[in-house]
Amino acid sequence: MQEQPDAGSVLPQSGGPLSQYSTAQLLRFLIPSLIGVMLFLVPFEINGKSNILIAYVIDYINDVVKPMMVPVTVGVATIPSLLTLLVTFSALKKNPNRFIQLFNPGLGWTAVRVIGAVLMVMTYWKIGPEWIWHRNTGGVMLYDVGPVVLAIYFLSAILLPLLTDYGLMEFVGSLVSRGFEKLFGLPGRAAVDCMASWLAASSVGIILTTQQYRQGYYSSREACVIATNFSIVSIAYSYLLLKLIGMEHVFVPWYIAVAITGLLCALIVPKLPPLRGKPNAYHPVVGKQLKTDRREGEGLFALGLRRAIERADTAPSIFAQVRHGVHVSMDIAISVYPAMMVIGCLGLALVEFTPLFKYMAIPLVPYMELLQLPEAEKAAPALLAGMVDSIMPSILGASIQSEVTRFVMVGVAVNQIIFFTEAAILLIRADIGLKLRDLLMIYVLRVLVSLPILALLGHLIVG
Repeated sequence: MQEQPDAGSVLPQSGGPLSQYSTAQLLRFLIPSLIGVMLFLVPFEINGKSNILIAYVIDYINDVVKPMMVPVTVGVATIPSLLTLLVTFSALKKNPNRFIQLFNPGLGWTAVRVIGAVLMVMTYWKIGPEWIWHRNTGGVMLYDVGPVVLAIYFLSAILLPLLTDYGLMEFVGSLVSRGFEKLFGLPGRAAVDCMASWLAASSVGIILTTQQYRQGYYSSREACVIATNFSIVSIAYSYLLLKLIGMEHVFVPWYIAVAITGLLCALIVPKLPPLRGKPNAYHPVVGKQLKTDRREGEGLFALGLRRAIERADTAPSIFAQVRHGVHVSMDIAISVYPAMMVIGCLGLALVEFTPLFKYMAIPLVPYMELLQLPEAEKAAPALLAGMVDSIMPSILGASIQSEVTRFVMVGVAVNQIIFFTEAAILLIRADIGLKLRDLLMIYVLRVLVSLPILALLGHLIVG
């Protein structure tokens, strides 16, 4: 619903929007927000490589501690799981301390943490059945996925308040509110979530959306729509997926096709079940915090600046932000890591050692053939394996000869958003109103909608 001016409000003072505020107020909004933009949203070219600063920081941290990353990954999965057992089955579970309560997630998540930790240890030491510790199953999670996402979780949770708590989302949201409301029925601030995902990582966008829901700036429906339609993997990771399949020479037109497909999916999928039926209810603890306070005669720039200044004025101290960020990042890491291991290990084992995905892909073959995609019988199982991890279509489909089919497969892998080694676990853990069945339905819808769009664009670009 488009925001209308509040006729009962006082008109802004004359002299221009900036003159209404002190230098200290403007700097409190501008400095943290600009740092956040520089870290998460602006690509820089360093040593001939273009990426955002936070990605360089993550890569640097990973490179520096690379010899220790795998043992650290094992430690992050196992030590908190042991502490979870201790807290869950002792009097400590009644202790209200926030840190202790991180290790009291309930019996269901306790079981997941323990099983994930056991699988992590078995993979590290190559104990037990080969399907668990094989390089293409548990090995992928331990050596490829785990070390990469660890730094993302910690840095994102600590630094994202630069984007969210000092007025940037209020400012950007006000400027683009009309467009986002008309196109997607979403608050304009969702544009920042979208940019954070596309330029940083899908997990960054999901964490950002979750924080906004918990602070009362998104309803449950809005958070569900944003997280499942705008949290696409980053440009850098998209390039990696395309390179693995030998198609990097068409990256620019391919990514334009991916962006067009993503926008069309964002228009179509939220109008279908299950997203259509999600309630417009806000977080039960904080309620609705998004303001509808536009004054009569106030332009969008002045409105955005006023909201940004008001938000920055009420932002917690840096110490409080860091403390909260550490708490959030720990909660994510100790919950997601073991669950990622359980789902990833099992899912990749089904791909590697069973014909399950070939059987599941049988209905997809005629659909792909109808879209005139060659080698559909080989491509369909590889495409569905993206449900486990978005990298799987690139790994399994690298031997497919048809460039059009490879073009489409990787495009769908990027646009599907739901993959169970990371994004799906974060979404379930976020508690924004999405259940496992919802994620499965959304995954199927996004694949079915993405395929014909990308097939058409693929035939036009490389066909």
